[in-house]
Amino acid sequence: MLRKVSTLSIAGALIAGMLLSTPAYAAVSNGSTCTVVNKTTKVSGFTYKCVTAVKSSVTLDGAKTTIYLPATAKTKNAKKYYLAADCITETTSFAKSEKELATLEISTAAALVEIDAQIATQNTASATVQTQIDALTKENADLAIKIKEQTDLIPIAQKEVTDLTAKIATVTKQIDDFTIILNSSKATLAKLKLDTVNAAKNAAAITRLSTAINQLSTSITSLKSSNSTSKIQMQSVNGSISKYNSSIMQLKSTVSKNLASIENSKKISSTIATLNKTKELTSSQLQQARDALVQTKNSRNLLCSAGL
Repeated sequence: MLRKVSTLSIAGALIAGMLLSTPAYAAVSNGSTCTVVNKTTKVSGFTYKCVTAVKSSVTLDGAKTTIYLPATAKTKNAKKYYLAADCITETTSFAKSEKELATLEISTAAALVEIDAQIATQNTASATVQTQIDALTKENADLAIKIKEQTDLIPIAQKEVTDLTAKIATVTKQIDDFTIILNSSKATLAKLKLDTVNAAKNAAAITRLSTAINQLSTSITSLKSSNSTSKIQMQSVNGSISKYNSSIMQLKSTVSKNLASIENSKKISSTIATLNKTKELTSSQLQQARDALVQTKNSRNLLCSAGL
């Protein structure tokens, strides 16, 4: 828009300069014939250059207007005319913008095809997204039940470990107490057996003591076996607690992954909206470039108008 205002101002100034110039210079304007290419002259401070150009007719602001455009290498039937320097510059700018727009048209078309393909992919995915979300939500609900079940088993197992620990301690003390009694009984038995003088008198005591020692030995062996069993049970329960904790961690990890998948699924609609916005912006930028080229063309036509 700034460029359009600038060129219109220049055109106005050129016209004013022509009206105020002396008759000697008034004859020089766009379309004035000349003989020496690249020769320049000034009219009221504006420069005109002798170039090979062609005469053309365009519609400018709804009216047929004659313009003169610099010739290209491929232009036929070109003649020598004076053209304003701004006309030449704006013609060059228009040609450059025209090429850039052609390139932009191609790249934009390719970009829009790619965006449409992405939108189609997202639309296909969105068709099943709610089903996926519902399935993942149900799975997480089932996993939550399993997590609670595993979590509830841990304190039960921990209590069992506590009970087994107390039982092992109690049995260990019994083993220690019985061992002390057993050792004392063995010492007493040894003394009685050494008392050969009173062998007949001690015979009944020796028999009772020997029986008691055998019973104590049997009891100690049984208690040790019980402790071994309890320790094996405690190891098994501790192993179960570890498995519960490991299982809970795995279940929670699956829940987290499912939640992430649900969030990603929910983003599909947002992604589609973003892609549509990008498509709209891309198309808008192309239209802006087209509009800018029209403005540049109009500016060129104005600056290259006959008699300006």
